[in-house]
Amino acid sequence: MIEYKDKEKLEEQKVFIGGEWTASGNGDTYSIINPSTGKPFVECQKCNAEDAKQAIDAAREAFDHGPWPEMSFEDRIKIFYKASDMIDKVSSELGVLDAMSNGVPITTNNATILNMSPNFKYVCKRVKEVMGSKMVAGEYSMGMETEFWREPDGVVAIITPWNVPFWQMALKLPSALIAGNTVVFKPASQTPLSALEVGKIFGEAGLPKGALNVITGPGSVVGAELARSDKVDHISLTGEVATGEETVRNASGSLKKVTLELGGKSPNIIFDDFPIDEAAKMAVLGISLANGEECFAGTRVLVQDTIYEEVAKKTAELYGSSKVGNALLPDTNLGPLVTEEQMKKVLRYIEFGKEEGAKLLCGGERLLDGELKDGFFVAPTVFSEVSNDMKIAQEEIFGPVLSIIPFSTEEEAIEIANDSKFGLGAGIMSMDREKATRVARKLRAGFIFINMWHMVSPDMPYGGYKQSGWGRMAGDEGIKQFTQIKSIYPDWDGATGSLMKTLLLPGG
Repeated sequence: MIEYKDKEKLEEQKVFIGGEWTASGNGDTYSIINPSTGKPFVECQKCNAEDAKQAIDAAREAFDHGPWPEMSFEDRIKIFYKASDMIDKVSSELGVLDAMSNGVPITTNNATILNMSPNFKYVCKRVKEVMGSKMVAGEYSMGMETEFWREPDGVVAIITPWNVPFWQMALKLPSALIAGNTVVFKPASQTPLSALEVGKIFGEAGLPKGALNVITGPGSVVGAELARSDKVDHISLTGEVATGEETVRNASGSLKKVTLELGGKSPNIIFDDFPIDEAAKMAVLGISLANGEECFAGTRVLVQDTIYEEVAKKTAELYGSSKVGNALLPDTNLGPLVTEEQMKKVLRYIEFGKEEGAKLLCGGERLLDGELKDGFFVAPTVFSEVSNDMKIAQEEIFGPVLSIIPFSTEEEAIEIANDSKFGLGAGIMSMDREKATRVARKLRAGFIFINMWHMVSPDMPYGGYKQSGWGRMAGDEGIKQFTQIKSIYPDWDGATGSLMKTLLLPGG
């Protein structure tokens, strides 16, 4: 485990290729900045395309000739359980490493690790059922005992973002590995530390060399090589829409499988039968994970007009009272944004909101007081009088900015909610169970929260509609996503074969 002390630099990190810890081929490194302090605290390897090719070759060799794909489910599961137990023992340390890297409060990082770390054991419990052979009734196959089974895709490249690093990794990596794939894993450049630790843990748990490779470096170079390589069978990316589009273009040359989890602009619909104080809490809860830098954050709060003014006022009061501070402090509600660039982007969107006529109820500026002066802090921000055609309502800001939009009827709420290029998540706040269920069925989104937010379970599929992505992660569907189906047509008694010979062969 990486040893750390507050305000001290960490040792230079290596990358994990073919079971060995090594430096980038050209010796280049880059600094990770602690967004709470604005200061660098660790050097990581700046891998290039040649390093990516080495990792791909290691994974290719491990899949084509190594033991991992040929191991029994039982042997894979033993390694997984050992690794999972090791991860659980260092979960709090992993949370610290991620908080130092992305500025998300330590309490949130710890919660996301605890939420998704069970996926390492869940896949163990489900892999045999999901990938075992399935018999098909012979009614349409002339009585043959047909069956199909699932096999691993091959070499899988996984690319994850910086907002909830462990959580995003744990959505994909367990499913891909347990199915028998070999993996090249590239975490976001800003937040690779927990991924490198997981690579170390799997190595110590006995995972064969080359089955898991972890490399760091710029996505524009390393990620592009992973997408282009004809030795990679499947690339799974979580990122912004532009990155997803570029990945698809790069992958098109080899027609490899591509799964994507992209952006979101999730609506949080609050009906007037919901208590006003609770409505404000649920509005804030929808954006409270990861400083608002979360793809399924409820950044569009749709409030029925009969309670609109009261909910908007109370939401601004509650969100505006958030404790902003260093991500490592246990009482911090809102930490700094991940980079100075991301902070400037969020501040630009706040200016767009003002220019388009939205009413700023709280926040709207960079915080520079006291210990915040060197970090990338933006005050919790709430806009009211927002129309759904404004930039702040349509484009993903990825920061602590809420847009509160009025609606009159159930039908109008559904229309506004679906008026987005995204369709990842959505929320419905109503005490009317029948209405909430009816609305949920009409929303074009991959998952719906009703009277709550942010509880995502490892046994449920996760993903979105429209430009929020392709495919699903987690649950049984998450395992299936990293497999191919093979259909078997056996003719054990020879009857079907004889008939086909008669029909198709000369003189048959």
